[in-house]
Amino acid sequence: MSGEVILIIEDDVHIGGLVAQVLREAGYGPVLVRDVNAARAWAEGGNAPAAVLSDLMVTGSPGPDRLAAELSQIFPGAPVALMTGVPRNRRAALGVTHDRIIEKPFELETLLDAASGMLAARAASGGGGT
Repeated sequence: MSGEVILIIEDDVHIGGLVAQVLREAGYGPVLVRDVNAARAWAEGGNAPAAVLSDLMVTGSPGPDRLAAELSQIFPGAPVALMTGVPRNRRAALGVTHDRIIEKPFELETLLDAASGMLAARAASGGGGT
């Protein structure tokens, strides 16, 4: 893991802070932004994360059915996971088909497993750490 940057997009300050703290304590380099526009501005500043972890219903989202694709476009090569408290059947009704979902509330180990899984997937696809 060696300080790999994981971008967290979360508009709930308490959840975002906790996620960042857990990732930092595990040796990652978390960067927390409050909405999709801030994530876009961070990318325009020449920054690129190794992975992206976003709330599904975050402020500035193009919609829950398009969020993962939008983030993949902003951060090409960075795996994206979505955190949500929206039940599976409701996600399906919203058109959410993304396969990397972390259901809230989640155990801290679930979060860490998702982070390591995203970075492993990036490495397997030929992407390097940032």
